[in-house]
Parts: sequence; C-alpha cells; structure tokens
Amino acid sequence: MSTSAQRDRQTVAVVGMACRFPGARDVQTYWRNLLDGASFLAPLTDDEARAKGVPDGVRGLERYVSVSGAVDGIEHFDAAYFGISPAEAAVMDPQHRLFLEETVHALEHAGWAGRASGRRVGVFCGSGENRYGALLPSPGDGESSHRGMSDAPAMLPLRASYHLDLRGPSVFVSSLCSTALTAVHLARRSLLADDCDVALAGAVSVQLPHEHGYVAHDGGVMSPGGALRPFDRTADGTVPGSGVGIVVLRRLDDAVRDGDVIHAVIHGTALNNDGADRQSFAAPSVRGQRDVILAALREAQVDPATIGYVEAHGTGTPLGDPIELAALVEARGQLGVTAPCAVGAVKSSVGHLDSAAGMAGLIKAILAVREGVIPATVGHTWLNPAVDLAASGLYVNGERRPWSDASHPRRAAVTALSVGGTNAHIVLGQYTPAPAADPHAEATQPYLFPLSAHTPAAFQRLRERLADVLAGLTAGTWPDVAHTLQAGRAPRELRRAYVASSPAELQARLKDDTAPVPQGRIQLTVDLTGKANAAPSLPGLLPLPEGAPENSSGGERAFLLVHAALTTLTGLGVVPDVLVAVGSGIFPAAAAAGALDRDVALQCAVRLERVRDIVLNGGDLSVCDRELTSMEKELAAARRAPLSTAVRCVTTERTFPAGSVPSVEDFLEVAHMVVMEGGQEAGAAAESCEDRPDVLRALADRDSWLALLGHCWERGADLVWDAVRDPAARTTELPGYPFEPVRHWAVPEVVDPVRQQSAPVAVASAALAADDADVLAEVTAIWEAVLGVHDVTPDASFFALGGHSLVAAQIIARLRERFAVRVPLGDLLDAETPAGMAGLVEERLVSARLYTELSAADDTETMGTFEL
Repeated sequence: MSTSAQRDRQTVAVVGMACRFPGARDVQTYWRNLLDGASFLAPLTDDEARAKGVPDGVRGLERYVSVSGAVDGIEHFDAAYFGISPAEAAVMDPQHRLFLEETVHALEHAGWAGRASGRRVGVFCGSGENRYGALLPSPGDGESSHRGMSDAPAMLPLRASYHLDLRGPSVFVSSLCSTALTAVHLARRSLLADDCDVALAGAVSVQLPHEHGYVAHDGGVMSPGGALRPFDRTADGTVPGSGVGIVVLRRLDDAVRDGDVIHAVIHGTALNNDGADRQSFAAPSVRGQRDVILAALREAQVDPATIGYVEAHGTGTPLGDPIELAALVEARGQLGVTAPCAVGAVKSSVGHLDSAAGMAGLIKAILAVREGVIPATVGHTWLNPAVDLAASGLYVNGERRPWSDASHPRRAAVTALSVGGTNAHIVLGQYTPAPAADPHAEATQPYLFPLSAHTPAAFQRLRERLADVLAGLTAGTWPDVAHTLQAGRAPRELRRAYVASSPAELQARLKDDTAPVPQGRIQLTVDLTGKANAAPSLPGLLPLPEGAPENSSGGERAFLLVHAALTTLTGLGVVPDVLVAVGSGIFPAAAAAGALDRDVALQCAVRLERVRDIVLNGGDLSVCDRELTSMEKELAAARRAPLSTAVRCVTTERTFPAGSVPSVEDFLEVAHMVVMEGGQEAGAAAESCEDRPDVLRALADRDSWLALLGHCWERGADLVWDAVRDPAARTTELPGYPFEPVRHWAVPEVVDPVRQQSAPVAVASAALAADDADVLAEVTAIWEAVLGVHDVTPDASFFALGGHSLVAAQIIARLRERFAVRVPLGDLLDAETPAGMAGLVEERLVSARLYTELSAADDTETMGTFEL
C-alpha cells in the first residue's frame, strides 16, 4: 500500500461542531471572538461579585480574585425536548444538560440529527466533577432514583446515547485536563476499527460556584493577578473557566460519499503518559510531551514542515509553559524541521476549561485551518525568558495573521496535557473539496422543506431564524437547504412542510404566520376519475407504471398511476391510516392494502370505469350487465386477504378496518351504487380536501407530489429522505434548534402533600382509609411530586412526562406508603396514565377490603385476635 493510500485510510473528517464557551453560545460567535482578539476573563466589581452571591468572607480575602470564564444560562435546560421530567432535570448535573443540548446542535451542524437515531453513532466524552450535586440537599426517598443517575459523571455518554437513540459505543473518558483530546483519539480509533459510522467526541466542564472567581494560594497554579498570559514573561498562573465542545467525526471516504461538509481532516492522533519521568505526580515531563508529538506525526504521515500552527495547552504557568515549548522544540529538532510555525493558546480568551480545555483548542485549530487565518494569542507580549525558540522556526503568535504558505494544504496540531501525565496530540489539516456546482446557477424546480419543533414558541423562533438566513442564499445552494432540513434535523411533534422553488419564495412563506401541524391520521383519497397523466417532471421522484401505454384507457392508466404512487409512498415510509376510496377507487385501495391481487383489482377497476362511462353517456345498459357479471366472476375466483390498512368507501359509506377481509358482495355493492347514482359520486368532492389529499391529483406536477409528501410527513410519516434527495445536494450550515430555556436550579425540596398524611401500616387500615379517598387524585398528586410537574391530567402519558422504570419504582413505593398495596412494576408501566394506575390501585383495595372483612368475620367466630 502506498504512503498516500495508507494515509487516506487513516484519515477522519470533522463534519460538525458545537460549543458553548465564555462569551460564545455557538461556533460562529466563538470564531468571531477569536478573530477580534476578545477575552472573556474580565474581573467583577465588588458590587457585581456581591450580586452574584460571593460571600462577604470570601470577597474580603486578600488573595480572592473575582475573575473566571463563565458560560451563560447553565441553570436553564429544555427538559421537555429530551423527555426528562422537571424533577429529574432539577437534580441533573448542569454539565450533562449542557452536553445534551450541544450534542443536538453538533449533529445538526453535521447534517446528521435526522439520520442518527437508531444508527451506529458512538459517543466518547468526559466531564468535570459533579460540583452541582454537592450544592443540593441530601436526596429524600422521592429523589433517590433521580440523584442516582445524575450524581455519577459516567452517566454522561449513556444519557446522550439514550435520549438521542444512538447505537454506537458509549464511553466515558476521564484524563483530567486532556480529557477532550483523549475522547477524540478514542473516537477516531473506533471509527477506523469500524465500531461505528459516526462518532461524537467532546467534553464539558462547569466550575461551581459559577462566576464567583477563585482564591489564589501561594505556590498554586491560579493566577493571583487574574490574567492568563500564555508563554509570556509576566505569566503567573491560570484562570478557570467553564464550557462544552463537541466535534462530529466520520471516516473521510464515507463523508465524501454522503456529501457531508468537511471542515477539516484529522490525519493522526496519539496518547501517552509521562510515567515517573517527572519531578512529582503533578509536574509535566519534556520527554513525555515530545514523544506524544512524534507519535502523532508518525501516525499522520504528513511532512512535519507543513504544519504551520500549533494550538498549545498554554496554561500560563511559569513551570508548564516552558516545558511544553521545550518538548515541541525537541520534537522538531529530532525531525530536522525549522520551517516557520506559529504557536498559540486560547485559554487567555476563555480560561482553562479543565476537562473541556482541549475542545476549545481543537475547535479553534479546525476553524483556523478551514478559514486560513491564525487568531492572536490574547495576553502574550514578551516571550518567557526560560524559553529558547532560536533556530526552531517556532514563534508565539501575538496578532491575527493570514495563513501565508499556500504551497501545500494548511495543517495544524493541537496539544492537551493533564495533571497526572496523560498527554494527547492531534494533527489535522485542510480539506480541499471537489469543485462545487455553480453557486449562481438558477434553481429549476421546487423542493420540500420540512420544519419541526416540540413547542409552538420554538417553532416560531426556528421559522424566523431560517427566514433570516435565506436572505443571503444563492440559488445554487437551494437543494442543499432542502437536504439539510430533511436529513439533518430530527423530526419533532409540531411540523410544517413548505414547497418552494426559490429562496425568496420560501422566505415569504416562512414569514407568513403559519402554525405548525400537530401529528394526526394520514388519510389519502383514491379516486380514478381525475386526470390520469403523470407530469413529465415526476419520473425522478415516481417510477412510471409499466404496462400502461399512452393509448391505454383512462381507467387503466389512472389505476396504474395510483397504484404506482401508493407503492412509492409505502417505500418512502408513508403508512396511511385510512385510504378513502371513491367509486372504482375501491379497487386500487384494496390492492394497495393487500386485499386483492393487483391484476384482478385492475381488471375490476377498468370494468367499473366502463360501466360508469356508459351510464353517464346513456349507453347500452346490457353492456353494463355483462361487465358486472364478469367482475363478479373475477372477484369470486380471486384470492382475498386481510386489509393491511383501513379502507373507507365513500360510495357505500362503509369503513373496512385493517385486518378485515372485504367480501365479493362488498365490492359489487360499490359497482351497483355507481350505476344507481348515474355514474356520479355523491360526496366525492367533499371527501377530497386538505386533510385527505387526492393521490391521482398529486401526480399533476412536482409541486403537488411534494405537497402530498409534506402532508404525510406533517402527520407523522417517517419519510425516507434519501429517496427524495437531489443527488447533487450537500449538507449546508443552517440555524440550530432553539431550545426552550426553563430554569432548573437547586430547587428547594417541596413538601409532598401525599407524604404529609400518615402512612397506613396495615391492609385493614388502608382499606378503611381509602373508602373516603379519591384514588385518582391521590395517584395524580404522587405523579406531580415524583415527576416535578403540575396539572397532570388523568390521561397523561407517564413516558411523555419523562417517566422511566426508576421513576416508576418511586411511584410504587409511594403507593405502598399511601394505600398499603403492592403494584407490580410491569402492570404499572402498562397502565401508563394516572387513570390506569388508579384503576390498578382500586382493584387491589377492593381485594384488601374483602380480605379484611373475611378475616374479621372468621376472627370473631373462631380465632380470637392475632397478628397478621
């Protein structure tokens, strides 16, 4: 194998990113901040520190430093989006909450949010310690299950895999400050080993108390001056920060094949540990850091002289910074590299993000490689005199500059180091795609643009955001927008599908105050009396039927077109709840639902259409008799099977449910009604409406066919978007999902009204007490207390409100306390609603009363008293 081929086989593409760092809620803002040379480590005034809750005793300390890199909104979370109950969200580590939301944004950025569910998508991530749990009161009985899942940091990847239905490896990573790059290394290895097809790698860290600053101790690593100055002679320590970052990785060949946007490629990664080759456990080692750099370069198999930028760990400590640069100098010296190479560190802009530190550096390097700009290293003015960069070609980049060398693809490296000695190094490079289509080409056809959200407010914001970005869109990227919305977004409950032929048209439609459509029944009208010609623009979307020459009868061609359309819809993932048949439409409907063979249904439909024409035109009725007699014989000889889909017959006003088998007489009744009504279909026009689109009419043109698909998707169909996709379409960058920020933050434990009542201690007392109890009200109160929700209705779904088996166990315990009844877990989950659970309780209370009465009678007559 050639070196080039081997290198390509080892290459992994970065196809998506998401982050929330100090001063930036998304990747675009983060990059803009880096280009501006902004730092978000500004100190708080004393009044600001007091307002944020810093105790007087802390603020008065001589070494108190009111500086930190904080992210906004860590107390907010869209629990409903993930199906998590408010009670569980209230005690969940905010690191988990941030990571869940940014996982969605990362998959959206990659164009994979709509395709990831149920696929081999791996999650490799880590977090800081759960400092939030220490702020909460000790869990009571009603919180133990929630806290058990939330207190453990290792639950982080498992949560992401569960809530987003990701089926690849789900691995928690922890190597302290190098956690993020360790996760990337493991994710890349998993992809190359074919353990998964898509891999998310990331890390999160939230410093608590949040925004409070820190106390700098003598001899510690924290800066007493509150300024982080990487590699600078005035550097006196680091400054903490909070943040989350995630990258989405794929094998390069797969990403190119599927039209993913490739922001950069990772050529090689390496991981090692310093071992005992250092002064102390917390001290770094030149040899260990040098060796990890060399190992990553060997794996990358790229010319080390082509690496023009190194994003260093750069903590701003007098000990760590010189050792890191010395290791880099030694590595380049062994390789004989003296080409110019900039060195930078992002920590002076956002702080030291602990477990997530490497992700801030990696995303910065990816953007620098992609955009061809090296941002300035904030806070660096004079090189640390303990560092010797002479003849190495290295220089610390103190100002924003363009990437000057264009003789080869831009390449960069990223280093992450940790207390304890785990070193990680990544070599990445620019990706040069094949020439794209002319961005100024005119759009020649309409596309389908699906939009969905889980609340009306979120839908409104999403619609407005998309309308805003369409203003600067070129027609050449038009198919990309459709493809990204179709396959790159996870479908939610409230949906709206738009058909448009240009960005301006879609923008106008989005700006109309159109409400989303809640999911519902899919009902399609099957009527053969419409125009029986498919539009010329449809062959790419709908296979034209065989055996229907242009000179065939209208009834035959209409049947074949409708049958082809219904078959295609099934292949696209549309499973109608009801096929509404008009007249002879009963036959293609029955064929599509599997009750009749297609050829038999075709012959019967053609005969009935002939009969209808004769009756309408006043022809020879004896011909009608012969056609109906032949139809009866064909139906009697045919094999009939149960319907897979319900069929409603407008002509006879009958509905045949799924699983039933229409009789010969049922079909003949339709034919006789057509004759009796003179060929006219009473009520047919009323049946063909917005809620029941006509399949044949949908074949008139591309707009109509896409509108039919959009109608089905709006009502819950899980469409196979790849079958609709323009082959040339690629993923493009669109606004991410606008989560609903709800405050879930150290909520004081609410007194449970159920538990204020004295718990019954025996079956007899429970049975007597329950005589006056409203069981449904009691069960509802238990739900509200355990799930942390209000106004629960009797038919509410336990699972929709964020319930799961561990929460159900809490409910069982409270039911036992309140009513002294034991309800099996399986029965409780099957009941699903408060009304259903109340029914289970009432059944057991009746049994308890009966047992009590019988025991009392038996006791009075024969036994005396005894302990049960």
